[in-house]
Amino acid sequence: MKIEMLVAALGLMAAIGGCTRKTSDRDLQYVTPFEALERSNESAGLFEKPIETAWVDPRPATQYAQGHIPGAISLPFPRMTAEAEVVLKGYGRFVVYDGGEDDTIAKAASKRLMELGFDNVYTLEGGLKKWEKDHQSVEKGVPAPAAAAPGRKP
Repeated sequence: MKIEMLVAALGLMAAIGGCTRKTSDRDLQYVTPFEALERSNESAGLFEKPIETAWVDPRPATQYAQGHIPGAISLPFPRMTAEAEVVLKGYGRFVVYDGGEDDTIAKAASKRLMELGFDNVYTLEGGLKKWEKDHQSVEKGVPAPAAAAPGRKP
């Protein structure tokens, strides 16, 4: 009986653990602001459904409010595991960014999305600082409700 319980427990742990992918920094796909914009504007094939791009800001909402890429979705890293599936539903491409060169939250958030099963995840090189340096616009203010975000492009 104890062996059967142990086997059942191990099977359950394997099933739970099998829901996420393992990732490393080697799995990250970096894009420049120009490349990210190009990818977000790529059209699907003639008979394919268009691929919507989600610009994901994993910084705290207070930092998002101080400045973010227009149309970006505020999805703070601590809430990502619980909310990503709902908040990012309907998107097929994801560009994740942070504050700048010394900030590592975009890397962690990109890996988290991949671990959660998201594909086509890109990490913006240089984050918001590089975005602004490349003369791209920035918005200020609180996050829009998640329902209003789909279809918005920077």
